Amino acid sequence: MKPEKYRFSKSKELTEVVLVSFSKPLPRTIRRSFISILRFFVFISFTGCIGNGNHSWGFKGIFGPMNLFQTSNAPLFLNYSSSPYVLTKDIPVATIQPTTSGSIDQCSSSPALPTGLSLDSETCEISGTPTVNQPATSYTITASNASETKNSSILITVNMNPPAALNFATSPFTFTVNSALTTIHPTYTGTITSCTSNVALPTGLFLGGSDCSLYGTPSLIQVASNYTITASNPFGNTSTTISIAVNAAPPAALNYAGTPFVLTQNATIGTVTPNYTGTVTACNSDIALPAGLSLDSVCQITGTPNTIQAATDYTITASNAYGNTSSTIRITVNLAPPSALNYAASPFVLTENSTITLTPTVTGTVTSCTSDISLPTGLSINATTCAISGTPNGTQAATNYTITASNAYGSTTNTISIAVNAAAPSGLTYSPTTLVFYKGVNSSIAPTVTGTVTSCSSGSTLPNGLSINTTTCAISGTPTNFQAGTNYTITASNSSGSTNASIGILIYGNPPIKTMQNTCWNTAGTLDAGCTAATSDGQDGKLQKGVNPSFTNQTVNGNEYIVIDNNTGLIWTTCHFNKTNADCSGGTTAYYNLTGAINACLALNAGAGYANRTNWRLPKISEIETLVNFNAATSPRAFTTAFPGTSGGYYYWSSTVYLPDTTKSLVLYFSDGGTTWTDSAPVGALARCVSPGP
Repeated sequence: MKPEKYRFSKSKELTEVVLVSFSKPLPRTIRRSFISILRFFVFISFTGCIGNGNHSWGFKGIFGPMNLFQTSNAPLFLNYSSSPYVLTKDIPVATIQPTTSGSIDQCSSSPALPTGLSLDSETCEISGTPTVNQPATSYTITASNASETKNSSILITVNMNPPAALNFATSPFTFTVNSALTTIHPTYTGTITSCTSNVALPTGLFLGGSDCSLYGTPSLIQVASNYTITASNPFGNTSTTISIAVNAAPPAALNYAGTPFVLTQNATIGTVTPNYTGTVTACNSDIALPAGLSLDSVCQITGTPNTIQAATDYTITASNAYGNTSSTIRITVNLAPPSALNYAASPFVLTENSTITLTPTVTGTVTSCTSDISLPTGLSINATTCAISGTPNGTQAATNYTITASNAYGSTTNTISIAVNAAAPSGLTYSPTTLVFYKGVNSSIAPTVTGTVTSCSSGSTLPNGLSINTTTCAISGTPTNFQAGTNYTITASNSSGSTNASIGILIYGNPPIKTMQNTCWNTAGTLDAGCTAATSDGQDGKLQKGVNPSFTNQTVNGNEYIVIDNNTGLIWTTCHFNKTNADCSGGTTAYYNLTGAINACLALNAGAGYANRTNWRLPKISEIETLVNFNAATSPRAFTTAFPGTSGGYYYWSSTVYLPDTTKSLVLYFSDGGTTWTDSAPVGALARCVSPGP
């Protein structure tokens, strides 16, 4: 039989002494042990059975109580049949018990077990709570005693604990816009590596990815809404639903930093903006603000006060759906002293007899306006606007005037310069615009002009014998030569300016007498058989020879119509007497006897005269015969473009008496262009008047 193995250990305090005898001899080793220990111990107890290999003895001796144990001498065996082990961090494990046999004196692991787990050194049991995640790791467990050693390999994984029981205890949440949250931490178990919401959180709010904490500053108002929050890690997840509403902050701390406000009547104020916290949706004053001022929905004051008032208190209240705040301000509206008086166009150069108004700009209300010296004669100053107006009626050199605008609160001044010049002449007009003179006949034609003329001149030299008056611009004299129509520019001026008129001048001989000649002579008596020389213009010989008809129609004074015969120089009324308009479509036809026709033409000379001419008369028969157009194929044989409305059915009177019988007068019949006589007394012929001179 193999020797039994024993070990000693301390025992409890001996309470009694027991003497035991054995039924069979003890093993030799035990006997030697007993021999050794009996010197020092008294045997006190025995447990177990000698035959089964597991028993103990108790002793007490001078070294104290001791126990003697016998252990089995079976072969050593170690096995972890449930390996691999998948554990969860922070979750206690059920004790892992290996299958063993034999006596284990020591048990160890290589490498060391995961943090939080321990290995029983006598039983090789594994127990504890893993506290660190780790992937699958192999461990060699070694059991040993004095005789032998056994190993067993196991595999241990420690996984993260999936989150669970997520809870926001204070949901539903009501937050205030623009107010930062104190971070809200939910409760949960396990480890969170990710946190999400099924819909986006209110703008400005966020979730902590590692703990699902709710934080941030909501920036938009919203009604209560539900959010499903999910906490997860690679090994699982958990969810909970919360409700969040974001309200506007009630306004608070309303304050107008500039109060009291002293404003000026009719002066637009800069926007008065208060300070406050929160959101304002409505604003009102306990009493109406001064006229012209307004209060908007965010308590800004704007406008232009238009009425003065003493200092007055106003309680302004800012509010929204969640509350309100108030502040009292004081407003005074004063009349402004005038300022910044300015006549922008100074120095002023005025024109005598021309009405003017010089209006300045000025800030504030003016109740009095004066000049340090009297204004030019004819001008005055308005007491409340400082406008200078009137009609200066004398000239003067540039003179300075200090104008003062004032009210009860102060004054402002501005110095201006005023000069008054004579008016520049204007409206120079010659009527008609084509002037007809006759060689050797003294004539004068005066224009109309507005203003004072100190100089009058022609742009080119006037015909010989004619001159221009330097202050009236009248053209007068006795022409010494014939002249076809020539244009001249006449200028009337003074120191202030000038005015122009364009005229034409024609110079004829005396209206020709019908001589039946077809040749011409110059002034020296030299024959001009072809009548082509300039000196032949207006001679009967040229007319008899045949010239192209040439007429100029003119309108004078707006409703007086004349025709200038450019060949004879005679000036005719466009229409026969009593017809009007440029085309002779107005008026009614008037019939005369000889005396009536003569008087009708003379009547045109009344006042300024028809078309500004005062030498109208009934034409001679030789003069009216120049109006016959023998090239006309039908009646009337007249130049109807120049003389519209000419009748071919009635005689036209002339002033020429039929000498064989002085009771009769010669008349022209445009139906065939012929001349005949008729009794002077009966009414029945027409009258067209002529002006033979300038």
